[in-house]
Amino acid sequence: QRSVQTAADPTSTARKLTRRRNCSLLSYEYVTSRLTHHPTEATMTAILEDLEARVAALERTHHGCTAPNHAVDSSVRRARSAVESRGCCYSAAWKWVPPEYYAWNYERRRKALGAATTHQLCKSMLMENRARSGSSSDCSDRTNARYYLVVVQYEASIDASKLASEVRGLRPAGPGGNRLDPNKFDFRVASEEDNARLTGYVTNSVTPFGMRDGTVPVVLARAVTELEPKFMWMGGGHVDLKLGMAVEDFVKGTDALVLDVSEPRSGGGEK
Repeated sequence: QRSVQTAADPTSTARKLTRRRNCSLLSYEYVTSRLTHHPTEATMTAILEDLEARVAALERTHHGCTAPNHAVDSSVRRARSAVESRGCCYSAAWKWVPPEYYAWNYERRRKALGAATTHQLCKSMLMENRARSGSSSDCSDRTNARYYLVVVQYEASIDASKLASEVRGLRPAGPGGNRLDPNKFDFRVASEEDNARLTGYVTNSVTPFGMRDGTVPVVLARAVTELEPKFMWMGGGHVDLKLGMAVEDFVKGTDALVLDVSEPRSGGGEK
């Protein structure tokens, strides 16, 4: 329990409490109305618990939480804060889905999200270039980073050879160029440990917004830009939260490299 001096000035205490909670939606008048001239520790504890409950309720409302599985945690806050701070993702739409979402086929997922087509459903996969020299995971040079976060449709798969060719092509060839040899590229799906370390998100919740390592380059499969309407859905920082956005806003918000890195799944197989 928090240690509170019973002789504390109630006005000063109220100001400290409202600053501490950093929530302008909780009025100063509300706090002062709950304080007596000499508040006891039990009174202050009750007020703090009430304030915490109110903050939690306000946060759940802000994030559109309506069911028990809609949990606002640090990952959700990080993803949403990143989207809202971009200043260009005006089309962003957040949608909570049931826990059984990933047991559904693509068509049922499409209906749950209100997507126009299953081709708008995308996933983010961290890819590692294991042929990159050195052990550093530095990704500041996006023409030769060890890791790339590739956003691709569920109806397609990442073609590692295409990814290597496209990334290699980011550097100029010919005299005076510094294009790397083909043997400097060997893209594989990164380990779960590296995914957690670099993105900060768990499987099925990964989003390009708010990654723990903000230097990881984002690659958007060119096929996504050819969608009609040009809107896409992806992970939203929580397994049960999805983020929808206009493709143009996504490219601006992530500074994504738009590259030809995918192949349609034969027969539309669901994996």
